[in-house]
Amino acid sequence: MPESALQPGQLCCVMVMKWWYRVIIHRVINDQEVEVFYADYGNLEIVQRSCLRFLKWCYLKLPAQAIPCSLAWVKPVKGTWSNAATLLFKSLCASKLLVGIVDEYVNSVLHLFLCDTSTAKDVYFHNVLKDGGYADLCRENIPSQGFMELNPSALYVRPSGNQENAELVKPDLCLQQGSPDAHSETASSKLDGHE
Repeated sequence: MPESALQPGQLCCVMVMKWWYRVIIHRVINDQEVEVFYADYGNLEIVQRSCLRFLKWCYLKLPAQAIPCSLAWVKPVKGTWSNAATLLFKSLCASKLLVGIVDEYVNSVLHLFLCDTSTAKDVYFHNVLKDGGYADLCRENIPSQGFMELNPSALYVRPSGNQENAELVKPDLCLQQGSPDAHSETASSKLDGHE
């Protein structure tokens, strides 16, 4: 890709282990690396600029598969999620098939309960966070403080008219100015992210 195309908001694709993935450039790190947002998975990753290619327009017709999500009925005890709470959440999600129970879909955010059913007793994430002293149950769904700013989907994906699919947004100069700053943690590490 030419230097002029390497801008936040640029739709492209990247090859990882012989598979091509749709990505959106989130931020340019240096002359060798960029951080990309995987539109179909919801995570951020740093990749080599040399691995990026333009995405054919025919591959833009498929709506983005990543949907902004938030864990239902919980809020952090101290206003923001602690690193320990985030690590616990990530360990609960680690390489497991989970059951998601949808509570509601409001303002383009899917609020759901997550449950690990792989053991004899079902493990509900909101209860684990509450029992660990990291969360309070609140019986309502309020995205965490800063959710939209730390969630690249808010910048690059918009809900379609029927709100069942999310569409990729064409590159726009305003997206280049609206990127979160470089030292933010990745969306995949946020408690209310796309895990």
